[in-house]
Amino acid sequence: MSRNRTQRRMAAREITKRQPAVDALLLPRTSETAPQTWFARQGALVAVLAVLVFVALVRLRVADVPLERDEGEYAYAGQLILQGVPPYQLAYNMKFPGTYYAYSAILAVFGQTAWGIHVGLLVVNAATTLVLFFLGRRLVGNFAAAGGAAAFAVLSLDRWTMGVFAHATHFVLLPALAGLLVLLRAMDSKRHGGYVGAGALIGTAVLMKQPAIAFLGLGIGLESWNEMRQPTRNIRAMALGNGLLLAGAALPFAILCAVLAAQGVLGHFWFWTFQYAKEYVSEVPLSAGWSLFVDTGKDITQANLPIWLLGGVGVAALWFVRWKGETRVFLTGLIVTSFLAICPGFYFREHYFILLLPAAGLLVGVALASIEHLLGRVVSLTAARMVALAIYVAAVGGYVVNEQRYLFSMSTRELSRTRYGANPFIEAVDVARYLRANTTPQERIAVVGSEPEIYFYANRKSATGYIYTYPLMEPQRYASHMQDEMMQEIEAARPKYLVFVGI
Repeated sequence: MSRNRTQRRMAAREITKRQPAVDALLLPRTSETAPQTWFARQGALVAVLAVLVFVALVRLRVADVPLERDEGEYAYAGQLILQGVPPYQLAYNMKFPGTYYAYSAILAVFGQTAWGIHVGLLVVNAATTLVLFFLGRRLVGNFAAAGGAAAFAVLSLDRWTMGVFAHATHFVLLPALAGLLVLLRAMDSKRHGGYVGAGALIGTAVLMKQPAIAFLGLGIGLESWNEMRQPTRNIRAMALGNGLLLAGAALPFAILCAVLAAQGVLGHFWFWTFQYAKEYVSEVPLSAGWSLFVDTGKDITQANLPIWLLGGVGVAALWFVRWKGETRVFLTGLIVTSFLAICPGFYFREHYFILLLPAAGLLVGVALASIEHLLGRVVSLTAARMVALAIYVAAVGGYVVNEQRYLFSMSTRELSRTRYGANPFIEAVDVARYLRANTTPQERIAVVGSEPEIYFYANRKSATGYIYTYPLMEPQRYASHMQDEMMQEIEAARPKYLVFVGI
């Protein structure tokens, strides 16, 4: 009896050595057990591409939607860059200028129109979706990766999240996710160049918008966890990997500072992106943050709540179904990182939540694969997958039904009105057309208000760097100085036209 018990214990130890629960994903994958046909290998990618075609058709249909305020800022700054005017010389703002440079590239390729900008966004969003698919394929398998990437593509199209407008948050995601994918591969290969490349990509994301610094924290956490879980726990290797990652992340910022210094605008850059930005993020008290978060959460989920709920199921499934350790750590870290990235200032504006969408998408994929796994215990794997797909189609189909007017027939003017109300984004087009017809390229104009899209449409330079008047009215210590400086700049430039915006 004791000999049999000893043999059973030895056999159990041997199985544990071969299949450690922490490192093995214990979910059935039909693509791994079925014959490896071309479709079995590439079917998931084909499904994602099909969803991207649908998304592209919708984005192209509404690509002429008038620019909103933030898009106007980026477009005007990008236009100035193409004319040889550096950032922060004729357009002041607290954001890092990465999105300005991204816009300048889009304007150069697709033309200086709202249509061109939104086509550029289409390309960036499609690339982000594909990167997320390849990232997910490594972490959660083909089936879940396809479902997650497709869910991201649909969520990032939503008008209530402002997904159809080219906000900086879209431009954060592509280099940030690419950097994390490169980092995971570097952690496997231990190639120094991989760590530097991953850091440079994440550093580029930070240049798009400062809150992306949270993704650098995720990278450091992943590298540290990866080294500490090794049997040898090589502290030196961990320090080297993180050092290379940080060096790569600092490289884009160092290059930017050198360029701005050579252009003579480093001082303005530093004031707006550090000194004023510090004031801006301290204006909303913490006590008001939660109510803003809840209100915005209700707003952005009004048309696609079932998809978000499916992602919530994925959060639970990540820990109650036996997923591998790397998957749990990465996705948990991505959730925390994405949440921290939307928190600075506690404003919780709708487009901030775009940074949460990759995590939400991958968690939808986790939910699908987990449902398939659990049902696969009582029915065939084919039947289990069909049930999981039916749940997914119901969630996404509900969004399509709810938003069918927006997706298939809503005019661009109506889209602007339904999303931004009485904000004069439609009127800005006609105002700018008049200004362009009645001024020369050498003459300046001034907009007393916060509608930088007028400068872009008119293709005329501003008489003042204050393309927004919000900072002048905020309860912050630089407001009085800003008011005086704006008046002095306008008086000195003597603009041909002065546009007053009253909303």
